[in-house]
Amino acid sequence: MLDLLEVRLLSALLAVGAVLGIFFLRQLGPPIVRGHRDVRASVPMRRALEIVWLAAVNLPILAVFAGAGWPELLYAPPLHVSLPGDTAVQVVGFVVFGIGGVLSLQSFRHLGKYMVVQIAVSQDHRLVTSGPYARIRHPVYTAAMLTSLGAGLLFLNLALLVDFLVVAGLARYRANLEERLLSSPQGFGLQYRAYVARTGRFLPRLR
Repeated sequence: MLDLLEVRLLSALLAVGAVLGIFFLRQLGPPIVRGHRDVRASVPMRRALEIVWLAAVNLPILAVFAGAGWPELLYAPPLHVSLPGDTAVQVVGFVVFGIGGVLSLQSFRHLGKYMVVQIAVSQDHRLVTSGPYARIRHPVYTAAMLTSLGAGLLFLNLALLVDFLVVAGLARYRANLEERLLSSPQGFGLQYRAYVARTGRFLPRLR
């Protein structure tokens, strides 16, 4: 098992990477529109589920910053668990979180102003098929699952592993709603159905 200093260093690397990624995204990426948007069609989602979604996807990020300063909080029993080959598992968690972070930033950069919590199609919406979206329909959700799983493995923390299950369940639920909307006449219709046929939902489609 990694000691507290090693966990602190790995957490600090991920935290610095997150800060730098967000900085460069804001500098180089397209602007993200805030406030009112003209919506062509939307799928209502309970406010409570939106709050749970936002909390679940942000918890691993908060955990990384907490791990950089106070790793003992995440190592505290009874939430800290031990697994066979736990040191290797923690290193894998570090790598998985890093991959999820990179995928998240790339997805945000290509999605741009269409990155919103609400499941909706705006009046000027276009179907994004560049970057990660060329192979995966929901790379943001994939990234959220990777960072959540990565944090849980890195810290061997039961709460973060449960968070991964919550993120995975809500990602599947939201993806179902989004695909139903985007494949409808109010969305992109046949164009989106053709896109579905050549891409995977959370992972690239095997050819």
